[in-house]
Amino acid sequence: MTMKKYVPAALAALVALGANPAQAGQYVVTTRVAQDDAGERFQKWFPEMAVKRRMADRRRWVINLPDHNTRLIEALQRYNLIEAVEPDIQVQANLVPNDPYLSQQWGLFSAAAGINAQDAWDITLGAGAVIAVADTGYVPHPDLNDNLLPGYDMISSSSSARDGNGRDSNAIDEGDYTTFWTCGYSSNSSWHGSHVAGIANASADDGLGITGVAPQAKHVPVRVLGTCGGSLSDIADGVQWAAGLPVAGLPTNNNPADVINMSLGGAGSCPGFMQDAINAATAAGAVVVVAAGNENTDASGSVPANCNNVITVASVGVDGSRASYSNYGNVVDIAAPGGGNGDGILSTVDSGSQGRAGAAYAKYQGTSMAAPQVAGVVALLRSANPSLTPQAIEDVLKDTARPFIGNCDGCGTGLVDAYAALLAVTDGEPTDPTDPTDPTDPVDPDPIIETITYGGATNVTLNDASRYWWFFTREGVSRISLNVGNSGENGQVNVVINHSNHNELSVTLTAPDGTQTAMSRTSVAGTAGQYATTTNGISGTYTLTVVDRTPGNRGSLNYFAASQDEVQ
Repeated sequence: MTMKKYVPAALAALVALGANPAQAGQYVVTTRVAQDDAGERFQKWFPEMAVKRRMADRRRWVINLPDHNTRLIEALQRYNLIEAVEPDIQVQANLVPNDPYLSQQWGLFSAAAGINAQDAWDITLGAGAVIAVADTGYVPHPDLNDNLLPGYDMISSSSSARDGNGRDSNAIDEGDYTTFWTCGYSSNSSWHGSHVAGIANASADDGLGITGVAPQAKHVPVRVLGTCGGSLSDIADGVQWAAGLPVAGLPTNNNPADVINMSLGGAGSCPGFMQDAINAATAAGAVVVVAAGNENTDASGSVPANCNNVITVASVGVDGSRASYSNYGNVVDIAAPGGGNGDGILSTVDSGSQGRAGAAYAKYQGTSMAAPQVAGVVALLRSANPSLTPQAIEDVLKDTARPFIGNCDGCGTGLVDAYAALLAVTDGEPTDPTDPTDPTDPVDPDPIIETITYGGATNVTLNDASRYWWFFTREGVSRISLNVGNSGENGQVNVVINHSNHNELSVTLTAPDGTQTAMSRTSVAGTAGQYATTTNGISGTYTLTVVDRTPGNRGSLNYFAASQDEVQ
């Protein structure tokens, strides 16, 4: 795995990778139809392949291929059952480390770069809203404990999870410290998920530490990042679980999120399986907020920042200008304080360099810190008006964003303004806490399958064999074409030929790819003989060739049809 040179440990709590290749040999296979035995079929077709698990979308399977074997990938893509083979991209937490430790939370109120939270709190503190943080998990912390709800550990790799068993109901952060031998770089544990959660909704008025943007909102930790980061397939399942949608083999999240924060990213385009998970979560009512990334480049190359149906967040520093590390570009929707240009963002962490050692506070900087500022504002909006749709919330945030004090080209419509956004949906009146609305049922991802028939009854006179003098007979050859418009499965061709002696005939079908198959005669009733064969379901022109070897009996083709199962 090729990685950007890591930041020295003296400067880093977590390394942000410049390149995030797919997890070695790991891919997501999407089938056209959800079939319970698809994994077994993959393994039978390609013994070198390892089928790891089925994803929440029952059409998708996570597989491992040896050394990114392109031959196997190309072979998989030729099967009609398979719709797509996509790399399972490895992503990392979006954090640029920071050393200074200051107690001021300038991101909440600074005139240059703050989100105007203090005025917003006169309207609501976020009661009734739920924030899911898809990250490294949580740590016990006095500023987080009161708002903590049950979460889930979605990491399927036990070695990455460091808990010995992969996925389970314990979302606690086991530490994401690395060594050069495990990940190609060395770093201490970041406690990144707890830092992100503290920014969004650390408790207020408890005489401790800091205050979150939405201090009365609840927090559901979804653990998707472990040592060396995490796989996009685990993250996609985590997004659906966080939204209250079913994930095979897991209990349902009884506290569906109003907003899902993903302060993580990797290099690549947005795969179909990740986009489908985001779409399903959005349809269920969840707003998905994503960090733009920390490579000081166009965010269109960072996933999931480049997915649709997300709010992508760039970072400004303490001076109100774009932070030097922050990604930018057309996919960015809005900006928020993430630290840099002279100061970081203070939040909740653990004091341990590897394992947990006790509650602490630290300043980090990165778009990882900017995204939960926006997620917290989304929670305030949902608390004030639970009926707001994800699209309505995105529109309000962008329409009420305030102009940048400094230069922030490519940072979206402006700096998020919590108070202005709440005024737009409440007229400034304080709101009573209400429970969030229940998510709508997800749309069944299984496509509709119908049997489609091409061709049918016909009346074509077949060429008879002819005799030339007493020593030579020329075979009678007839060729009839049939066009099949789409690909499908379980293909079959049926033919009915009227002839007085079927032993004189040979019947062959040529598929669009040139494959020839001798058709079997299945029955004869009088002069009508039925012939049949199966096909590989590809679209194109099929050619029926009928050869009559003996003169004197001319036949006719009465039926020629191809049928197959097709996705509608």
